[in-house]
Amino acid sequence: MFNWKYFRNLVFSYRLILGLFTWSVLILMFVRTAQTQVDALSGFLAGIRSYRYYTMQTNLLVAIWLTLAVIFHFNSDRLKKVEGALKGGITIYITITFLGYAIMLSSLYNPTTPYGIFTNLVIHYLVPIAFLIDWIFSLKKVKYKFLYFAFWIIYPILYIIWSVINGKFFGSYLYPFLDIDAIGLGYYFLALGVLVVVFLMLGSLLILVNRLAYRSVEIAQEPKIFAEKEQETS
Repeated sequence: MFNWKYFRNLVFSYRLILGLFTWSVLILMFVRTAQTQVDALSGFLAGIRSYRYYTMQTNLLVAIWLTLAVIFHFNSDRLKKVEGALKGGITIYITITFLGYAIMLSSLYNPTTPYGIFTNLVIHYLVPIAFLIDWIFSLKKVKYKFLYFAFWIIYPILYIIWSVINGKFFGSYLYPFLDIDAIGLGYYFLALGVLVVVFLMLGSLLILVNRLAYRSVEIAQEPKIFAEKEQETS
């Protein structure tokens, strides 16, 4: 017989360890970035500026979600609220971090120092894959709706707008495929089109897998529900 209490404690431990690990690496990266500056204020601002990047933001979102999941772990109502649309969105965002780096950016950034190799591996591979595994843990708890797309698309749109503002006013579009001045409008909109397609495919896949898993739970519960109704009518 499956031990749900043991599984629940295992999920709690997994999220606690992954959350602490992710926060530790993000704090380490912030401190190391700050140390490159001449004074504390400049260092602090440099650390903040490092979060202009999508990769850093999505890893931060993962760390925040894991923190909430640990805090709400023994409160099923609150945990269910963060395991729905919010977790689905963050799962898509961090998966794009993984795919975007693996497919497009890995050839452009090849760290050679132990620190650079380690942090690069963590934020681009380990955290995204570990969080995707965690998403599987909560597959059957909340039934996804296609309406979630309206919520999920908000952050990518805001980030693209931010990239344009940062490029026009501060001289950096942050990522080469978002650099309008370098690649031109045609390739820029082509890149946006590819990102939209990937986003829609990932979102649709998450909803499909979630609904199939959730449906399996409903089918398993149908005999129990039928039996309870029979008892009520008898």
